[in-house]
This record gives sequence, structure tokens and C-alpha cells, in this order.
Amino acid sequence: MNSRAKSIFFFLLFLYLIRLFLIGFLQLIPDEAHYWYWSKNLALSYFDHPPMVAYLMAFFTWIGGDSQFFVRLGGLLITVIAHVFLYLTIKKLSRNKILSWELLLVLNITLLFSAGCIVQTPDTPLLLFWTLALYSATQIIVGGTATWWYLFGVALGLGLLSKYTMILVVPCQFAFLLFSREHRHWLKRKEPYLAMLLGLIIFSPVIVWNWQHGWVSFAFQLNQGFSPEEGSSVFKLLEYVGGQLGVITPLLFLAFVYYTAWGFYHAGRQGISEYLYLALMSWPILIFFGLSTLRGEVAEANWPAPAYIAGIVLMLMVFRQHFSERSGHRKFVYIGVGLALVLNLLIYVHLFIPTIPISPRYDPTKQFHGWRELGTKINSYIQQYPWQEGYFLVAERITIVAEAVFYTGNKYIGLDFFTPEEYTFLRDVDQLKGKNAIILIHDLEDARIKRYEPYFEEVVVLGKNTSKFRGETINKPSLHILLGKQHRGNWRPAIKNPGL
Repeated sequence: MNSRAKSIFFFLLFLYLIRLFLIGFLQLIPDEAHYWYWSKNLALSYFDHPPMVAYLMAFFTWIGGDSQFFVRLGGLLITVIAHVFLYLTIKKLSRNKILSWELLLVLNITLLFSAGCIVQTPDTPLLLFWTLALYSATQIIVGGTATWWYLFGVALGLGLLSKYTMILVVPCQFAFLLFSREHRHWLKRKEPYLAMLLGLIIFSPVIVWNWQHGWVSFAFQLNQGFSPEEGSSVFKLLEYVGGQLGVITPLLFLAFVYYTAWGFYHAGRQGISEYLYLALMSWPILIFFGLSTLRGEVAEANWPAPAYIAGIVLMLMVFRQHFSERSGHRKFVYIGVGLALVLNLLIYVHLFIPTIPISPRYDPTKQFHGWRELGTKINSYIQQYPWQEGYFLVAERITIVAEAVFYTGNKYIGLDFFTPEEYTFLRDVDQLKGKNAIILIHDLEDARIKRYEPYFEEVVVLGKNTSKFRGETINKPSLHILLGKQHRGNWRPAIKNPGL
């Protein structure tokens, strides 16, 4: 390992030591608490996503308990394993060890990947299995045996168990086989199709669950991505592009666009299979979410994340092989890397001691604050108003419910009465009859309170939890707290397919 590789290795080690501390230091954000709540109620699948993130959390919290550290530890370790596959992938494609280390450096200073190392979501296991699919396909591209297709199939199935976005690897892969003369012969072989079948078999528990529940998860995801939404198409597209500029950092995104477009163009002219494959594993995904943005709601910044795995590999290969000797290109890339690095370090400092001059209202790190205090407040009310039958928790959103369950010490069942499709995993809900409930709502309006009255003998207002961040009130954990007395037992989660 030469001096540059050693410098990158120790810098990455430094980043991971910070991340190792942060995963235990930071409170769970609402989405993380939501997936953790799934992990306490394991099922074949769930309303929002497939189950892999819940299984991962369940395993590590089984080992170490329900702490912030162990909720996130599996995700952090997954990113390390993904590093290994990415290192091997670019080493195989370019036969350049230094380029492999540079890839890991650039990837780690993008805000998208850096946040994914700390916050545990379905994107985290998706990252691993997408990189595994990329690695196995790379082996095929450089002349490996047909058995690599079966590893690709395993990666596909496990990726689909992580997040539905994994399905996009299939058209990207077959587009490459179609457009690459050198590899088109695979379309006449059985191995690619057996790989797809293997992936489908691994994914089959999610299909079974959706069949049992009226295809509710598939319908939700399709509706979320493609339902028409009002608004200017131009502004929605600009918002989408702006999100990508933000998560990759602006200068690196511009470098990404230029070098990957150059690589794709010359892949066609010069027949460079590696460039063609990496481009087709990247740009179709970005375009897909751009088109879905034009039709429906703006794609969230993390949705096209898999595009950057192959895309950054292509970006660095093109830069090193064709542009690194040009002073202007070299300065631009180095400045982009330097700014991204500084921004990452500033954000890490900000997570410990808020220092970035941004209004607390727009500061995304506020998500890490206020939840432990909410749990303490709820526990104090339960102690103040003891009830022999016990308590459960109710809120207006499943993510807030999950935060309340986690930070009260995982002592209570939590639910949202008005989204029963979210709670198909709950069992024995009859045990809630006769229990009191702590009810959390944002607005103390008569209409909101009356929504809960049919479910209880009486609903009374107890008080309010007010959470502050940098001197301003945080909206999500700042909630009015109500007491629902003696649940009537008349709430049920969404019912399974009655034909089963």
C-alpha cells in the first residue's frame, strides 16, 4: 500500500470512528424508529417497504439490546462490507489499486453516503446488495464464468427484500446485454434468466405477504411514485435536480454528469464495454426518477441513490484515464473533493455542537432531537395516573408512535388509529381492551379530540410536551398529550385477505 492509499485508509478509519460514536450519540430520527418498531414485530413484509431493514435491526438489538447504537450498528457494518465489493469491482475493471481507494474516498464524502452510514433505513441494505450485483456482473463483463450469474440472482433477491428500487437493476442489466455486441450472446443463454428466477424465489415472501394483504404495499409504492400531482413540471424537475446537487455536493455532481456522459458517448463510439455497463447502471435510474417527478410527486433525494454506485466508478475511471493530466480538470475535481470533505466535517461538528449558520426551522439535524424528552414526559404522566390494566400509546403518525414506544423503554404497544393498514403485523389487539392510552396530537382542536372519543370511555387533556432545538420549538416532538380512558376494544388493524 503506497502513501496515498495509506492516507485514504486512515482518513476513512477516522470517519468511521466518528460514525461509530455518532450512531450511539444521536437520537433516532422518526423513520429509524418506525423500522425499529417493525423489528419488534417481525413479519414477511410491511406496508411501506420489504422487511430486510427490520430483520437487520432485530438481529443486532437481539445481541445488544434496544439502544440507539445497536439499532444502527448493522447498517454501519453493511457499509464497510459494501466498501469491499466496491474496491474489488473497480480494481477488476481498471486494474488500478489507487483508483479503488480514491473511489472509496469520493463515495464517503458525498452527503448521501455519509448520512447512510449513520441513519439506518432500507437504503442501507440496498446499498450492499446493489454493490454485490455490480461486483458479480463485473466478473461476467471481464470474462468470468456463467456461475457469476447466480450470485447476481442472489443479490437481486436480497436487494428486493431490502427495497423495491432494486428491481431497476434488471432493465439496466438487460439493456447492457442488448446494446453490447460482445455480451449479447448472454441473451441466448439460460443463466441470466435463471438468475432472475432465483431472485424472484428469494423475494417470494414479500409477494406472498402482498397477496395476503390485497397487494397493498405494491399499490402504495406505485401510487406514491406515479400518481399525478399538481405543480409546475419545470419547478418539480428543478427541485429534483437540486436534491441531487445537495446529496452529492454541487461540484462533484457536475463532475459526475460531465465524466459519465463522456464515458457513455465514447463507450458507443469505441466499444468500451466497461464504460457502457457503468453508464447503463447509472443514468437510466436518474432519468427514471426524473420522469416520475414530472408525472407525480418530486422524487426524494435518496431514491436514485443506487445510480451513484456505478456512476461514481465511471466518473473516476474516465477522469483518471482521460482527464487527470489536464490542469483545469484536475483542479476542478480536487476542489470539488476538498469542498465535499470540508462540508462533511462541518456537518459532523454540527451534529455535536450546532455551528452551521442555518435557521433551526430548516436544519435537517433537528430530527435527532426531542424524542428522549418526549418519552420521559409520557412516562411521567403514566406514573402520575396509574391504571391497573396498563397503557398503550396512540399518535397521528406511525413514526411518532414508534419514537414514543422506543423512548418510553419499549414498554407499550403503539399505533395510529387512522392508518390501520400500517399495523398488519400487530397480534392480539384484543389485549388493548380496557387499557388506558396516552394520545399524542399536534393541534388541540375539538375536531381532532372528537376523533378519539368513539374508542374510549373518556378523553381528557393532560398537558403538552414542548421540545426546543437551538432556541426554537421543534414541531414533530412538540405534542399535546391526552389521556384516553379504558379503550373500548373497537379498533382493528387492516384485515388479511378473507379468502385465506
